Amino acid sequence: MGKKANTAKDLKTFVNSKKCIMKPFTIYHTCHDSFSLLQKSLVDIIVKVTNPDMIFLLGVSLQRRKSESIFNEQAPSAQHISDCTLLILISDLSTNGLHEWQDKIENHCKRIMPVTTLVLKTATFQLWLKAGHQFALSAWNASPMLYHADSVCKEDILVAPAPVNNKDAAKQWEEGLSKAKEFLVGAELYRVRKQHKMSAFMLHQSAEHALLALLVTGTGYHPNTHSIDRLIRYGSLIAYQLPDVFPRKTDQDKRLFSLLQKAYIDTRYKEDYDITEEELLTLAEKVSRIHEILSITGAAFINKPLVCTQLSDVRQQTQDDI
Repeated sequence: MGKKANTAKDLKTFVNSKKCIMKPFTIYHTCHDSFSLLQKSLVDIIVKVTNPDMIFLLGVSLQRRKSESIFNEQAPSAQHISDCTLLILISDLSTNGLHEWQDKIENHCKRIMPVTTLVLKTATFQLWLKAGHQFALSAWNASPMLYHADSVCKEDILVAPAPVNNKDAAKQWEEGLSKAKEFLVGAELYRVRKQHKMSAFMLHQSAEHALLALLVTGTGYHPNTHSIDRLIRYGSLIAYQLPDVFPRKTDQDKRLFSLLQKAYIDTRYKEDYDITEEELLTLAEKVSRIHEILSITGAAFINKPLVCTQLSDVRQQTQDDI
Protein backbone atom coordinates (compact mmCIF):
# COMPACT_ATOMS: atom_id res chain seq x y z
CA MET A 1 0.00 0.00 0.00
CA GLY A 2 1.67 3.18 -1.20
CA LYS A 3 -0.61 5.56 0.61
CA LYS A 4 -0.07 6.02 4.31
CA ALA A 5 -2.98 4.76 6.37
CA ASN A 6 -4.77 7.28 8.53
CA THR A 7 -4.88 6.92 12.29
CA ALA A 8 -8.44 5.65 12.40
CA LYS A 9 -7.43 2.73 10.20
CA ASP A 10 -4.26 2.23 12.22
CA LEU A 11 -6.35 1.99 15.37
CA LYS A 12 -8.60 -0.66 13.87
CA THR A 13 -5.56 -2.58 12.71
CA PHE A 14 -3.99 -2.16 16.12
CA VAL A 15 -6.98 -3.66 17.90
CA ASN A 16 -7.77 -6.43 15.43
CA SER A 17 -4.33 -7.56 14.31
CA LYS A 18 -3.52 -11.14 15.30
CA LYS A 19 0.07 -10.11 15.77
CA CYS A 20 -0.80 -7.23 18.08
CA ILE A 21 1.15 -7.48 21.33
CA MET A 22 -1.73 -6.01 23.32
CA LYS A 23 -2.30 -8.29 26.32
CA PRO A 24 -5.30 -7.13 28.33
CA PHE A 25 -6.11 -8.54 31.74
CA THR A 26 -7.33 -12.13 32.07
CA ILE A 27 -10.93 -11.25 32.91
CA TYR A 28 -11.28 -9.44 29.59
CA HIS A 29 -10.53 -12.68 27.76
CA THR A 30 -12.42 -15.11 29.98
CA CYS A 31 -15.56 -12.95 30.14
CA HIS A 32 -15.31 -11.33 26.73
CA ASP A 33 -18.72 -12.55 25.55
CA SER A 34 -20.38 -11.40 28.76
CA PHE A 35 -18.79 -7.96 28.59
CA SER A 36 -19.62 -7.58 24.91
CA LEU A 37 -23.31 -7.63 25.80
CA LEU A 38 -22.78 -4.66 28.13
CA GLN A 39 -20.26 -2.88 25.95
CA LYS A 40 -22.68 -1.78 23.25
CA SER A 41 -25.13 -0.31 25.75
CA LEU A 42 -22.38 1.54 27.61
CA VAL A 43 -20.80 2.88 24.44
CA ASP A 44 -24.18 4.02 23.09
CA ILE A 45 -24.85 5.95 26.30
CA ILE A 46 -21.41 7.58 26.37
CA VAL A 47 -21.52 8.55 22.70
CA LYS A 48 -24.92 10.13 23.20
CA VAL A 49 -23.80 12.05 26.30
CA THR A 50 -20.32 13.21 25.26
CA ASN A 51 -19.56 12.57 21.58
CA PRO A 52 -16.15 11.08 22.46
CA ASP A 53 -13.19 10.48 20.17
CA MET A 54 -12.08 7.24 21.79
CA ILE A 55 -13.05 4.94 24.65
CA PHE A 56 -10.55 2.54 26.24
CA LEU A 57 -11.25 -0.21 28.76
CA LEU A 58 -8.77 0.13 31.63
CA GLY A 59 -10.13 -2.54 33.95
CA VAL A 60 -13.09 -4.61 35.13
CA SER A 61 -14.15 -6.35 38.33
CA LEU A 62 -15.52 -9.87 38.39
CA GLN A 63 -17.94 -10.89 41.14
CA ARG A 64 -18.27 -14.56 41.97
CA ARG A 65 -20.97 -16.26 44.01
CA LYS A 66 -21.38 -19.88 45.06
CA SER A 67 -24.26 -21.17 47.15
CA GLU A 68 -24.55 -24.57 48.81
CA SER A 69 -27.11 -26.01 51.17
CA ILE A 70 -28.15 -29.26 52.82
CA PHE A 71 -30.37 -29.78 49.78
CA ASN A 72 -27.77 -29.01 47.14
CA GLU A 73 -24.07 -29.45 47.86
CA GLN A 74 -22.92 -29.26 44.26
CA ALA A 75 -24.24 -25.90 43.18
CA PRO A 76 -21.97 -24.38 40.52
CA SER A 77 -20.49 -20.95 41.07
CA ALA A 78 -21.95 -17.97 39.23
CA GLN A 79 -20.01 -14.92 38.14
CA HIS A 80 -20.62 -11.62 36.43
CA ILE A 81 -18.77 -8.40 35.64
CA SER A 82 -19.77 -6.01 38.40
CA ASP A 83 -18.10 -2.77 37.29
CA CYS A 84 -15.53 -1.34 34.91
CA THR A 85 -13.15 1.59 34.49
CA LEU A 86 -13.01 3.52 31.22
CA LEU A 87 -10.68 6.11 29.72
CA ILE A 88 -12.68 8.52 27.56
CA LEU A 89 -11.05 11.03 25.22
CA ILE A 90 -13.05 14.12 24.27
CA SER A 91 -12.01 16.91 21.89
CA ASP A 92 -14.49 19.55 23.03
CA LEU A 93 -15.16 19.83 26.76
CA SER A 94 -17.47 22.83 26.18
CA THR A 95 -18.09 24.59 29.48
CA ASN A 96 -17.80 21.44 31.58
CA GLY A 97 -14.70 20.48 33.52
CA LEU A 98 -13.25 16.97 33.51
CA HIS A 99 -14.88 16.18 36.86
CA GLU A 100 -18.29 17.27 35.58
CA TRP A 101 -17.96 15.05 32.51
CA GLN A 102 -16.90 12.11 34.67
CA ASP A 103 -19.84 12.49 37.03
CA LYS A 104 -22.28 12.99 34.15
CA ILE A 105 -21.14 9.88 32.28
CA GLU A 106 -21.10 7.73 35.41
CA ASN A 107 -24.61 8.83 36.37
CA HIS A 108 -25.94 7.91 32.93
CA CYS A 109 -24.14 4.55 32.84
CA LYS A 110 -25.09 3.33 36.31
CA ARG A 111 -28.44 1.97 35.13
CA ILE A 112 -26.41 -0.56 33.12
CA MET A 113 -23.59 -1.13 35.60
CA PRO A 114 -21.34 0.90 37.91
CA VAL A 115 -18.70 2.64 35.81
CA THR A 116 -15.65 4.64 36.85
CA THR A 117 -14.48 7.07 34.20
CA LEU A 118 -11.27 8.92 33.55
CA VAL A 119 -11.91 11.74 31.07
CA LEU A 120 -9.13 13.54 29.20
CA LYS A 121 -8.94 16.00 26.34
CA THR A 122 -7.82 14.20 23.22
CA ALA A 123 -5.14 16.83 22.60
CA THR A 124 -3.73 16.28 26.10
CA PHE A 125 -3.58 12.53 25.56
CA GLN A 126 -1.76 13.02 22.25
CA LEU A 127 0.79 15.30 23.90
CA TRP A 128 1.36 12.68 26.59
CA LEU A 129 1.97 10.04 23.93
CA LYS A 130 4.53 12.26 22.21
CA ALA A 131 6.25 12.83 25.55
CA GLY A 132 6.38 9.12 26.41
CA HIS A 133 4.01 9.52 29.36
CA GLN A 134 3.66 6.22 31.24
CA PHE A 135 -0.12 6.33 31.60
CA ALA A 136 -0.78 7.31 27.98
CA LEU A 137 1.58 4.66 26.63
CA SER A 138 0.00 1.95 28.78
CA ALA A 139 -3.53 2.87 27.72
CA TRP A 140 -2.57 3.21 24.05
CA ASN A 141 -0.58 -0.02 23.83
CA ALA A 142 -2.50 -2.37 26.10
CA SER A 143 -6.11 -1.23 26.62
CA PRO A 144 -8.93 -2.74 24.54
CA MET A 145 -10.44 0.07 22.49
CA LEU A 146 -14.22 -0.01 22.79
CA TYR A 147 -14.92 2.90 20.46
CA HIS A 148 -13.26 5.42 18.18
CA ALA A 149 -14.83 8.08 16.00
CA ASP A 150 -14.17 7.71 12.29
CA SER A 151 -13.38 11.40 12.00
CA VAL A 152 -10.76 11.51 14.73
CA CYS A 153 -7.05 12.05 14.21
CA LYS A 154 -6.64 12.20 10.45
CA GLU A 155 -2.87 12.43 10.86
CA ASP A 156 -0.75 9.79 12.54
CA ILE A 157 -0.34 10.14 16.29
CA LEU A 158 3.31 10.25 17.28
CA VAL A 159 4.30 7.90 20.07
CA ALA A 160 7.54 8.44 21.97
CA PRO A 161 9.69 5.61 23.36
CA ALA A 162 8.84 4.33 26.81
CA PRO A 163 10.93 5.59 29.75
CA VAL A 164 13.95 3.45 30.53
CA ASN A 165 13.81 3.60 34.32
CA ASN A 166 11.52 4.22 37.29
CA LYS A 167 13.52 6.99 38.97
CA ASP A 168 10.72 9.57 38.87
CA ALA A 169 8.14 7.06 40.09
CA ALA A 170 10.44 5.96 42.91
CA LYS A 171 10.91 9.56 44.03
CA GLN A 172 7.17 10.28 43.96
CA TRP A 173 6.45 7.06 45.83
CA GLU A 174 8.92 7.88 48.60
CA GLU A 175 7.76 11.49 48.91
CA GLY A 176 4.08 10.52 48.83
CA LEU A 177 4.47 7.85 51.49
CA SER A 178 6.51 10.23 53.66
CA LYS A 179 3.85 12.97 53.43
CA ALA A 180 1.07 10.48 54.11
CA LYS A 181 2.81 9.27 57.27
CA GLU A 182 3.38 12.83 58.50
CA PHE A 183 -0.29 13.67 58.05
CA LEU A 184 -1.16 10.55 60.03
CA VAL A 185 1.12 11.72 62.85
CA GLY A 186 -0.64 15.08 62.73
CA ALA A 187 -4.02 13.37 62.93
CA GLU A 188 -2.96 11.58 66.10
CA LEU A 189 -1.66 14.82 67.64
CA TYR A 190 -4.94 16.66 66.98
CA ARG A 191 -6.94 13.69 68.29
CA VAL A 192 -5.01 13.76 71.57
CA ARG A 193 -5.69 17.50 71.78
CA LYS A 194 -9.42 16.81 71.25
CA GLN A 195 -9.39 18.83 68.03
CA HIS A 196 -11.43 16.24 66.21
CA LYS A 197 -12.15 18.22 63.06
CA MET A 198 -8.48 18.91 62.43
CA SER A 199 -7.69 15.27 63.13
CA ALA A 200 -10.24 14.17 60.53
CA PHE A 201 -8.81 16.65 58.01
CA MET A 202 -5.33 15.24 58.57
CA LEU A 203 -6.64 11.71 58.08
CA HIS A 204 -8.18 12.77 54.78
CA GLN A 205 -4.89 14.28 53.64
CA SER A 206 -2.99 11.20 54.73
CA ALA A 207 -5.28 8.94 52.70
CA GLU A 208 -5.27 11.31 49.72
CA HIS A 209 -1.48 11.58 49.49
CA ALA A 210 -1.04 7.83 49.89
CA LEU A 211 -3.56 7.09 47.13
CA LEU A 212 -2.08 9.72 44.82
CA ALA A 213 1.39 8.27 45.33
CA LEU A 214 0.05 4.80 44.55
CA LEU A 215 -1.57 6.01 41.33
CA VAL A 216 1.45 7.94 40.11
CA THR A 217 3.76 5.04 40.91
CA GLY A 218 1.57 2.37 39.34
CA THR A 219 0.07 4.21 36.36
CA GLY A 220 1.87 7.52 35.87
CA TYR A 221 -1.48 9.33 36.16
CA HIS A 222 -2.00 12.13 38.69
CA PRO A 223 -5.71 12.93 39.07
CA ASN A 224 -6.68 16.41 40.18
CA THR A 225 -9.20 15.44 42.84
CA HIS A 226 -9.65 15.38 46.61
CA SER A 227 -12.31 12.65 46.41
CA ILE A 228 -11.19 9.60 48.40
CA ASP A 229 -13.97 7.64 46.73
CA ARG A 230 -12.64 8.35 43.24
CA LEU A 231 -9.03 7.82 44.28
CA ILE A 232 -9.90 4.41 45.71
CA ARG A 233 -11.72 3.45 42.52
CA TYR A 234 -8.76 4.55 40.41
CA GLY A 235 -6.36 2.90 42.83
CA SER A 236 -8.14 -0.44 42.56
CA LEU A 237 -6.70 -0.66 39.04
CA ILE A 238 -3.38 -1.24 40.78
CA ALA A 239 -4.21 -2.62 44.21
CA TYR A 240 -7.23 -4.92 44.35
CA GLN A 241 -7.25 -4.71 48.16
CA LEU A 242 -8.28 -1.05 48.29
CA PRO A 243 -12.09 -1.41 48.00
CA ASP A 244 -12.05 -3.82 50.95
CA VAL A 245 -10.47 -1.22 53.23
CA PHE A 246 -13.74 0.71 53.23
CA PRO A 247 -16.66 -1.72 52.84
CA ARG A 248 -19.91 0.20 52.57
CA LYS A 249 -22.47 -2.44 53.42
CA THR A 250 -23.84 -1.26 56.77
CA ASP A 251 -25.02 2.19 57.80
CA GLN A 252 -22.04 2.42 60.13
CA ASP A 253 -19.66 1.59 57.27
CA LYS A 254 -21.26 4.25 55.10
CA ARG A 255 -21.13 6.88 57.83
CA LEU A 256 -17.47 6.18 58.53
CA PHE A 257 -16.47 6.52 54.91
CA SER A 258 -18.63 9.62 54.48
CA LEU A 259 -16.83 11.27 57.39
CA LEU A 260 -13.50 10.76 55.65
CA GLN A 261 -14.81 11.67 52.20
CA LYS A 262 -16.28 14.96 53.43
CA ALA A 263 -13.43 15.85 55.78
CA TYR A 264 -11.49 17.91 53.23
CA ILE A 265 -14.19 20.60 53.04
CA ASP A 266 -16.66 20.05 55.86
CA THR A 267 -14.09 20.06 58.69
CA ARG A 268 -13.19 23.62 57.74
CA TYR A 269 -16.43 25.10 56.49
CA LYS A 270 -19.32 23.18 58.06
CA GLU A 271 -20.30 23.75 61.68
CA ASP A 272 -22.33 20.53 61.84
CA TYR A 273 -19.43 18.22 60.97
CA ASP A 274 -19.18 15.87 63.95
CA ILE A 275 -16.89 12.90 64.49
CA THR A 276 -16.19 10.91 67.65
CA GLU A 277 -12.82 9.85 69.00
CA GLU A 278 -13.72 6.22 68.39
CA GLU A 279 -14.48 6.99 64.76
CA LEU A 280 -11.16 8.81 64.43
CA LEU A 281 -9.32 5.77 65.77
CA THR A 282 -11.13 3.45 63.38
CA LEU A 283 -10.40 5.72 60.43
CA ALA A 284 -6.75 5.96 61.46
CA GLU A 285 -6.49 2.16 61.31
CA LYS A 286 -7.99 2.13 57.84
CA VAL A 287 -5.72 4.90 56.59
CA SER A 288 -2.76 2.97 57.99
CA ARG A 289 -3.93 0.00 55.93
CA ILE A 290 -3.81 2.19 52.81
CA HIS A 291 -0.23 3.07 53.73
CA GLU A 292 0.61 -0.64 53.93
CA ILE A 293 -0.90 -1.23 50.50
CA LEU A 294 1.06 1.71 49.08
CA SER A 295 4.27 0.46 50.64
CA ILE A 296 3.95 -3.08 49.27
CA THR A 297 2.34 -2.38 45.90
CA GLY A 298 4.38 0.72 45.15
CA ALA A 299 7.64 -1.07 45.86
CA ALA A 300 6.61 -3.88 43.51
CA PHE A 301 5.91 -1.45 40.68
CA ILE A 302 9.15 0.42 41.17
CA ASN A 303 11.18 -2.78 41.00
CA LYS A 304 9.29 -4.01 37.95
CA PRO A 305 11.14 -3.59 34.62
CA LEU A 306 9.59 -1.00 32.32
CA VAL A 307 8.50 -2.90 29.22
CA CYS A 308 6.09 -1.01 27.00
CA THR A 309 5.63 -2.17 23.42
CA GLN A 310 5.35 0.75 21.04
CA LEU A 311 2.42 1.11 18.68
CA SER A 312 4.90 1.90 15.91
CA ASP A 313 6.21 -1.67 16.24
CA VAL A 314 2.69 -3.03 15.89
CA ARG A 315 2.02 -0.77 12.92
CA GLN A 316 5.17 -2.03 11.22
CA GLN A 317 4.07 -5.62 11.75
CA THR A 318 0.66 -5.00 10.25
CA GLN A 319 2.17 -3.10 7.31
CA ASP A 320 4.50 -6.04 6.69
CA ASP A 321 1.48 -8.36 6.67
CA ILE A 322 -0.20 -6.17 4.06
